[in-house]
Amino acid sequence: MSMKTNESFFSNDDRIFIELEELKIKDLESIEKIQALSAEVVWLKEKINELTRYRFGKRSERWESQEQYKFNEVEAESIKPDFSESAKQEQEDEVEEIEVPAHTREKRGHRKPLPVSLPREIIKIELPLEEQVSAEGLALKVIGWEKSEKLKYEPAKMSVVEYHRAKYGVDSGDYEKTAPPVPSLIPKGIATPELLAAIIIAKYADGLPLYRMEEIFLRSGIELTRGTMARWVIAVAKACQPIWNILSDRWREAFYVSCDETKTQVLKEKDRKAETQSWMWVRSTPYGSKKIILFDYSVSRSGCEASKLFLDYKGTVQCDGLESYSKVENENVVRLGCNMHGRSKFEKAVVNGAKPGQSLGAKGLGFYKIIYDLEEEVKAKTPEEKYTIRLKVAKPVF
Repeated sequence: MSMKTNESFFSNDDRIFIELEELKIKDLESIEKIQALSAEVVWLKEKINELTRYRFGKRSERWESQEQYKFNEVEAESIKPDFSESAKQEQEDEVEEIEVPAHTREKRGHRKPLPVSLPREIIKIELPLEEQVSAEGLALKVIGWEKSEKLKYEPAKMSVVEYHRAKYGVDSGDYEKTAPPVPSLIPKGIATPELLAAIIIAKYADGLPLYRMEEIFLRSGIELTRGTMARWVIAVAKACQPIWNILSDRWREAFYVSCDETKTQVLKEKDRKAETQSWMWVRSTPYGSKKIILFDYSVSRSGCEASKLFLDYKGTVQCDGLESYSKVENENVVRLGCNMHGRSKFEKAVVNGAKPGQSLGAKGLGFYKIIYDLEEEVKAKTPEEKYTIRLKVAKPVF
């Protein structure tokens, strides 16, 4: 008996049904593929928008240091609105009147007085004798003074301190001993603590390079090379190490700390290219009146580096979403997120996202506005009062 083919088992209707089911499956697969590709297109567009904004546009949340200003700083700043009291004083025409015996005198402006701690030089200005007469020819006398202030600046003054150490002996030619030298961070150097502090503040707080300080000193006839200043700074750092150790121990005792890391560039580092990224880890105690801020340099921001910084710490850590911080989480360490970083994701969605993302991003920003407004209102309150208000207002928003 001859074998029948498979086709003989199916009628035409059966074959049409099977083909229809196969087409439905292919159609579903096509729909899923289109959806995936559409989502990828949206994601790529958002990344293009973000990169374009980063490269060419204004980044409202990005902090830009004053060092980035170049030759047009004066022009750029002069056209910005200035709401300071000194600017108001210079621009306003309105005056208020105050009563002085025998007549009325006008008092200008509402400028905040300059600090009373500043040294003051009083210059009295009087009319020439021939003008000290009234319109009727009567002699005038001083009945008061109209006061105004101007801020005077004098370049940094430098002076020399001479130490004369007494030498002792039974007779003038019979030497016995000499008075000890004054303790100094640089025993054989010419630097006083005031000079060392000024150099360190100028470099690390004001961003003034050593070579520029060298030029500034040279204008005063003082030859102080950048190499000498560099050695001084290192000597001061070594002398301050015990203080850093004490602050580090106190930091570890705090119940709540924060941490962040920022890129930095080291131009001449052994076995590393100048363009290679390095990192400055910043640890702090945001809570309390005596805050501690510690800086730690590292060539990476790996989890191993984070673990070293939080060795033996027990408490709560607030940081961003960097995966490296997952290494510090354990039964003794609770990790908190950062609302500023959380908000930035919604802000990016509004600026760079597709329409659905923009509307959701705007909704997220609306929630954060409530939180930020609340924090502004409770800024001056005690921690206990803040906690109560946050439970009542902020918790439902979150």
